[in-house]
Amino acid sequence: MGHGSRVYRLRRSEEPAAGRGAMSDITHQRLMEEQLRQSQKMEAIGRLAGGVAHDFNNLLTVIDGYSQFLLNVTKDNSAARGYATKIQKAAQSAAALTQQLLAFSRRQIIEPKPVDLNSVLGEAEGMIRRLVGEDIETVFVYDAQERMVLAEVNQLHQVLMNLTANARDAMPEGGKLLFEICNIDLGPEYVEDHPGVKSGPYVLLAVSDTGTGMDDETKSHIFEPFYTTKGKGMGTGLGLSTVHG
Repeated sequence: MGHGSRVYRLRRSEEPAAGRGAMSDITHQRLMEEQLRQSQKMEAIGRLAGGVAHDFNNLLTVIDGYSQFLLNVTKDNSAARGYATKIQKAAQSAAALTQQLLAFSRRQIIEPKPVDLNSVLGEAEGMIRRLVGEDIETVFVYDAQERMVLAEVNQLHQVLMNLTANARDAMPEGGKLLFEICNIDLGPEYVEDHPGVKSGPYVLLAVSDTGTGMDDETKSHIFEPFYTTKGKGMGTGLGLSTVHG
């Protein structure tokens, strides 16, 4: 619906009358306002997550250091050494979670370099197939002529693994998981609806599955850290937030 006006014929008793009404399509304005609110919310969550992760990481460094000291001074096969090993493993697992939070908040130090996206996905194919299992058909489509992107390889691998794990969990009875790399050109209309994006040629990595899908309420929270629809102990809620970061 565009901007415009229309004249309406009205009748009261036997006397004809006329009225004029105006209509204006504010769909785009509403969309931009919602994107701004979402961006501000994610920025605030990112600052909070980054601050907590940074401080928590400092504490974990101390725990990991003292657990290593205990490992150095305890005897092999002793109960104390076993406890120290468990402490160190727990600290390292927690440190991995803080790295995901730092990635989400964009406070993680990265060094992006030109990489071939086809090569990155090709290297991950075997791991992806093992992660999803035999009940899910995995398809890889390489359809990009220009496939160099500026990125950090380890982060790309983490993104692929997180998306794969989410797709697997959404298809408990099997299904199809598709990875596709292609070239696209983003025009002015797309840029207008997505602030911060520049028009021009891009390399697109699209991941889709035939899983259960998400309702609108879930979609509005999927990139928030620690948000999960999985049962207790089934997920950290950091997978898609890391992808967003």
